[in-house]
Amino acid sequence: MCFLSKRTVIHLFVAVCGILGPSSLLPQDTPYSINVSVPLVSLDVRVTDAAGKPVTDLKQDDFEILDNGEPRAIQNFSPVETPYSVVLLLDCSKSTRDRLLLLVSAMNRFAELLRPGDKFAVATFGTKIDLLSDWNSDKQRSLSVADNPMCEGTDFYKALDWAAKKLRGVEGRRGVVVFSDGQESDVARKEVTVNRGQVRRIVPPGEDRDFQKVLKTVRESGAPFYFVAVDTDLNPGLDYAGPVEDLRQVRARMEILARDTAGEIVFPKEEAEAVPLLLQIARDLGISYSMGFTPAKSGDGEVHRIEVRIRGDGRYHVHQSRETYVVR
Repeated sequence: MCFLSKRTVIHLFVAVCGILGPSSLLPQDTPYSINVSVPLVSLDVRVTDAAGKPVTDLKQDDFEILDNGEPRAIQNFSPVETPYSVVLLLDCSKSTRDRLLLLVSAMNRFAELLRPGDKFAVATFGTKIDLLSDWNSDKQRSLSVADNPMCEGTDFYKALDWAAKKLRGVEGRRGVVVFSDGQESDVARKEVTVNRGQVRRIVPPGEDRDFQKVLKTVRESGAPFYFVAVDTDLNPGLDYAGPVEDLRQVRARMEILARDTAGEIVFPKEEAEAVPLLLQIARDLGISYSMGFTPAKSGDGEVHRIEVRIRGDGRYHVHQSRETYVVR
């Protein structure tokens, strides 16, 4: 991987941007959880023929959705050609600054995959959010992060909340891409006993009230959240000296956010690995359909299995961003 000196001024020119696509890497054994107050279960679908080539000309009537074997009416549908809008969030805190070059390199390649009608907004975040480019605006700015006070900490939850609200009222397909280590500066902690001593550890996601609030917000946004996660326990940075258990708890939060929004999370270890991976995900989005259906209202807590079929044609293969959900 290429590293930048911590004293280097990094200029992020936001004329380049890309989009991550539907989940192919996220484990399917942990079902998406949905509250009965949430009106739709949303998912993205890719369709390929017997030769593995994408099928991009299908209509809503060509699809059927089965929920535990029972047909559900498709409440909303966006074909492949529907333009998409994406918010790109860049974590500029000291913990991620040395790896921003990885994302900039990938985004240069993503620019080639943008289509007419697609639009993007780019923002950086630390303790505040700084909007660099607003929906393909000609007024684009570069950012110096080396001496920027807002980059001294990370309000990760606030940035996610801002992105979800940024997409309110935006028509068509939508998404959020986040480049971060996911470490919230003021994350909830508790005293635990380790080797007969008391230490403060990050609480599990279910015990973090602030996380649960932002999770509810991003779920209700109806937009998938994609994470380029760096410096986790799966791809640790060179400078991190904290407990591995804290890194696991941070990673768990990003995985939940990706899973519950039908997004994706990737863990690049070096630039050569990350760029082709992210480009493939971007291509997947360009050939995907988005759809949603009304879930069961029983709140039974059981796992519901989703199956998307193509009516009357067994030659096609359907790739779903999620296969299960649970009504709470």
